Amino acid sequence: MMDEELTTLLSRHAGFGNKHAGSAGDMATAGWISSELAAAGFQVTQQPVTIPVNRVEHLSLTGGNFTLYAQPNMIPGMVTAPLVVIHAAVQASQASGAIAVLVLPYARHSTLWLPPVAPLIESVMTAGAKALIVLATGPSGDILGLNTYADRAYVPVPLVMGKPDELPQYLAMAGRTVTLTLQGGVDQMTSPNLIAQRHAGPRWIAVSTPRTGFFSCLTERGSGTAAFIAMARRLPALYPDHSLFLINTTGHELAFSGTHEALKLAPPPRQTDVWVHIGATLAANDKQEVRNGRMTGSADPNRVVMATPAMMPSCAIAFRGLSGLDDTRDIVRGAGELSAIADLGYTHAFAVLGQSRWFHTPQDTLDKLDPALLAPVVDAHLAALDAGVRAHHR
Repeated sequence: MMDEELTTLLSRHAGFGNKHAGSAGDMATAGWISSELAAAGFQVTQQPVTIPVNRVEHLSLTGGNFTLYAQPNMIPGMVTAPLVVIHAAVQASQASGAIAVLVLPYARHSTLWLPPVAPLIESVMTAGAKALIVLATGPSGDILGLNTYADRAYVPVPLVMGKPDELPQYLAMAGRTVTLTLQGGVDQMTSPNLIAQRHAGPRWIAVSTPRTGFFSCLTERGSGTAAFIAMARRLPALYPDHSLFLINTTGHELAFSGTHEALKLAPPPRQTDVWVHIGATLAANDKQEVRNGRMTGSADPNRVVMATPAMMPSCAIAFRGLSGLDDTRDIVRGAGELSAIADLGYTHAFAVLGQSRWFHTPQDTLDKLDPALLAPVVDAHLAALDAGVRAHHR
């Protein structure tokens, strides 16, 4: 039955399209999740969060047919300058007065402020680059959005993402004077955090998951959303004497801004038995990285369980046998919302975080996730949660 339930939830999530914060897809997804939480017996309120939303009216680079994507909090402009291709910081001086195409090393990239992205950007900005085109080289070969700041542009010049598979075109144009045009602006819009509560006993269980992300984000956000709703449907019956606090947050791709607002409403740490954070990419299909590689029918192991010390034994047992999740790790600061939760003093907290091959790209679509791979991960969350609750009531 779990597989069927998750299949329906994932299909519904896919139907809302792109999920960047403040978009029509985000608002439709929020309305759906709110109705699901209310149907599960929760009192649901909305906490409005102000979100910057790009209004891209025109984006192009002369000299070719390029695939480009403007990073959130964009800086509009029309920049005419020589094009240079930069692979490493030692080449940064070449970016002076230029449009710099930054070719990142092969990886599953996610965030502007983390290495290797941040040091490379800093080096070319110090050299005097007039605009940046970032090619986030990775397994998809596609354009890729990178998490960035909510309150300001990452750099004070136009910053757009290019398609790594189009690198040969950029190399062919190196040294030529070209024009990068990014017209439009940034609108301040409202996107809601959803706060769902059920008041019962004095002890609390908390569950959180982000809602927004780049493009349709089915493995990244869809897997967590389906797990979140499936768990919400079960928790009232499983823990009738516990109060429940569930949050579904906006602005994940904008420095986790929505979660920081929602945490202001959370129950006190000393009254909270367990906090389950449902992070990114609970499950995704694995794929062979060879020519004409096929889906393997197994789960991509590029995922991890992070937990506070008190939850490590429970997580080790609950997630045993699931690829990538059978070695519970310490919480990495800045790796998603879990570190902010732990920093507030919630001693029994854990999360699954992962990055599929299609993470943050337009290719992160419904066909990349088999619900049968997600179901055991949801069961493991429930098992770890239960063990954590029982530890408080022995």
